[in-house]
Amino acid sequence: MKKIILIVAIIFVAVLVAGYKLDMGKFGSLNMASKEKAEKLTPEESKAREEAKTKALDFIDKNLVQPGTEVKVKSIEEENGMYKFELDVSGQNITAYMTKDGKKFFPSVMDIEETEKKAADAKTAEEEAEKNIAKSDKPKVDLYVMSFCPYGNKAEDTLKPAYELLKNKVDFNFHYIVNSEGDSIQSLHGQPEVVQNEREACVMKNYGKDKWVEFATYVNANCGSDGACWEAGAKELAIDTAKITSCVASEGTALMKADEKSSGDAKATGSPTMLINGSSTKAVYKYGNAEAYKQAICNAFNEVPEECSTVLDAETATAEGGSCN
Repeated sequence: MKKIILIVAIIFVAVLVAGYKLDMGKFGSLNMASKEKAEKLTPEESKAREEAKTKALDFIDKNLVQPGTEVKVKSIEEENGMYKFELDVSGQNITAYMTKDGKKFFPSVMDIEETEKKAADAKTAEEEAEKNIAKSDKPKVDLYVMSFCPYGNKAEDTLKPAYELLKNKVDFNFHYIVNSEGDSIQSLHGQPEVVQNEREACVMKNYGKDKWVEFATYVNANCGSDGACWEAGAKELAIDTAKITSCVASEGTALMKADEKSSGDAKATGSPTMLINGSSTKAVYKYGNAEAYKQAICNAFNEVPEECSTVLDAETATAEGGSCN
């Protein structure tokens, strides 16, 4: 509710225009008398509403708008045990509520049914977008990450089972999101991330995608946010650390520039970003749900292979959403 109040308070402020004045004498002139007459209010009820109008306008004037703002009460009625105000704030129509004891004022109201409908419509639109991803005989999956982005790491970990299941049927590709100035490479989480990006890219170049998946997920699970234990992981996976170090020194910058171009072409600015046959998929944000990743990829086949009937872990380990930008 604090967020709602803040948003509407901003609306109050946003509609301010110079030279207007809060006119306490006018709030009764906008259909108030006719409305109260139609409701056949008792003298006590009429008095209570007048007091409520005065209190509401005083509160708005002192707390929600800048001095000189014109605020009018167009109507007041009882609804759900509270006073409902239709306000005119410098030409903007706003609905507000106040408890009958005058102790709580709500500058706005959220319609639960309408909000739920919007959420359902958004989900339907997302599902339709997933269905409209182009199909092919061999789908292409591109994952764009930053090596020390926790969300990118979750995406790598979640993709691993789907990769292992479908790697002979799908063209998987892995890229890093970086920027460059000349031969200087920048990454969101600093120079240690640049170096780890380059290490992992060198593993992929020299040992292939299978080894890259094993190495990247090992570092995610064991090495923290600085990759300090990468050498132990490399040795465990039979990766020559000297070869990787040499590759970073001689080819790291070139590999990152190639990834910068590919991520730029894909308009991938947030880690993770996943494209299936060139179209972005929000399935990538379902961290921990390997089955969701698999289904999104399998939906892109012209003819769905037998492997897609295998059910992967669908337990979402963390809340959906989140990325590094």
